Amino acid sequence: MILSHLIYIRIRMAYKINEIRSIRNRMEFEKRVTIMNKNNGKTQKLSKEDWITSAFTTLSESGVNAVRVEALAKRMGVTKGSFYWHFKSRQELLEAILEKWHKDQRVIKKVENIGGTPKEKLINLLESVPRSTQRNNSGATELAVRSWARNDTLAAETIAIVDKERIDWVKGYFIELGYDESVAESRAFLTYGYIMAQGIFSIENMQGILERIHDDIIKVIFSK
Repeated sequence: MILSHLIYIRIRMAYKINEIRSIRNRMEFEKRVTIMNKNNGKTQKLSKEDWITSAFTTLSESGVNAVRVEALAKRMGVTKGSFYWHFKSRQELLEAILEKWHKDQRVIKKVENIGGTPKEKLINLLESVPRSTQRNNSGATELAVRSWARNDTLAAETIAIVDKERIDWVKGYFIELGYDESVAESRAFLTYGYIMAQGIFSIENMQGILERIHDDIIKVIFSK
């Protein structure tokens, strides 16, 4: 009886020790997730934001179907295991990408930082879009998200929110310029449509067209 009790105690103690070790190891891992970069042999620390940034870049380059855990891990030179310390699933990562895209309105932030009168801000907005055959990464991301939204409800809902926020932002400055609300809304749509069109239309066979029409477009947008 005493021997059985002692054996039971030893088993319980061994279980508790292993449990404590497991908790300690997990806490240490969560505190400092270190991995070995296979490309340069240096130890680095990957955060949740690192995964989101890599996924965001992949989305811009290759579309949402290319945003896969295994492919991202290979791209960053790590194992898939580190991904699951930050995300429960690929879907959670996709939601994080949409949230980042929603918050990361760089053009608006840039215009606001430059400052100026309402008209100057709107002109700076129109000037911020590249008028050449060389497109920037923002345009690629915009197209990738809109393509994604064709088959994904959450992406479509996010785009609807972002479009409204952008148009309302532009509309507000037209109202400050003295336009009636209905006219301000029309001008906001015209402005937004002109900017978006530059990222969609193919202009390779129309060299210099955006430079030629830009000043005329601005006159039309601000006409009364």
